[in-house]
Amino acid sequence: MTRLHTVRQSVPAVIGLAVQMPGQPDAEIEHSLTELAELLKTLGARMVGSLIQKRSGPSRSNYFGTGKIEEVKLKAEELGAKYIAVDDELSAMQIKSLEAGTGLPVKDRTSIILDIFAAHASTREGKLQVELAMHQYQLPRLLRMWTHLERQRGGIGLKGPGETQLETDRRILNIKIKKLQEELDRVSRARELQGRKRNDRFAPLFSLVGYTNAGKSTLLNALSGSSVQMCNGLFTTLDPTARRVELPEGHWCIVSDTVGFIRKLPHGLVSAFKATLECVIQSEVMLIVCDVSDPQFREHLAAVDEVLNQIGASDHERIYVFNKIDKGISVSEELLAAAYPDHIMISAAEGTNVDRLKRMIEKIMRRNRRHVEIYLPVGSPYVGEAMTIGRIFSQEWGEGEVKIKAELPVSFIKLLTDNNLKVEPMER
Repeated sequence: MTRLHTVRQSVPAVIGLAVQMPGQPDAEIEHSLTELAELLKTLGARMVGSLIQKRSGPSRSNYFGTGKIEEVKLKAEELGAKYIAVDDELSAMQIKSLEAGTGLPVKDRTSIILDIFAAHASTREGKLQVELAMHQYQLPRLLRMWTHLERQRGGIGLKGPGETQLETDRRILNIKIKKLQEELDRVSRARELQGRKRNDRFAPLFSLVGYTNAGKSTLLNALSGSSVQMCNGLFTTLDPTARRVELPEGHWCIVSDTVGFIRKLPHGLVSAFKATLECVIQSEVMLIVCDVSDPQFREHLAAVDEVLNQIGASDHERIYVFNKIDKGISVSEELLAAAYPDHIMISAAEGTNVDRLKRMIEKIMRRNRRHVEIYLPVGSPYVGEAMTIGRIFSQEWGEGEVKIKAELPVSFIKLLTDNNLKVEPMER
């Protein structure tokens, strides 16, 4: 009889490297390495140790100094590390030098994040965006793959095979990048059209924005009663998810979840995911979700601001939603109130203050709504529109006309008056 044995796949051991520059606090560099360890964990690897070198900046050729690279090699052997992970984005030369000096494969922070995105992308759009970012990352690093051929030269006026192959690969990558950008442009135009249709339906849009693993998907579930999949890991939401949220006094809105941000988020990823982030630009108000139990929450908010600046959404109205108060608060509420006047403390996991957040959203909506009496022809498409987007108080159906008392968006009221339909203020 054949016996079956359970084979456990070993977790790759990784050693992390970071450069600490002048004026950079120890706590900041340690937190960044802890975050790198979480990124590796999400990929299925384990950081078994780390080395930090204090320098004015990373070496352009080696990242670390040559003496420190030898120390990395010895420590990797001691800890049984099979890979090296660097907490910065590396050039082709830096990767080549580190691999030659340590004898181990090297991955930088950007390639690790790209691998995580590739593992989590589920929709066609998400996969396109990740593929584009990967090609953009690979393009300036092609030289590293062909250094064994670069010294081979042809005769006068001829190119060596290494140079020829490099140019061929670069041309192929550029063609792929162009095609992906064109396809994503089509996606972006389709999303923009959807946004215009949403505006035409006068459905107010609120976007959940924040650092990765801040609890945005949990909050969306708490607000909408839906069951968006939640995972305790980094970048578990890549594709935007929108849900209708019913508010306490009869209103409703659309709340959209978005990809989480992170410090040192590769610029190529921000560009590639711009189509996905269009919903943030189109939103009426951004709900900035932050894990207030994390002592580094200010740095997380700064990283979020940086990305919002890149996509042109820095001037949007925002509510700061300080989440995970069930895990404790890293600073006093007085300091938070002074620094962030428009904030609310919640626990999305336990439902604490979620109803209060809904009331805040409803209060914002009311600013652009009025109580009116409208008179519409029976059969007018605006009748159904008013019923869908408005808070209806009464309706009277007469011969050829319907009189509706409702609370309606100002923009919808203007549409009616522009079409010479009768609108009067409602007596209250």
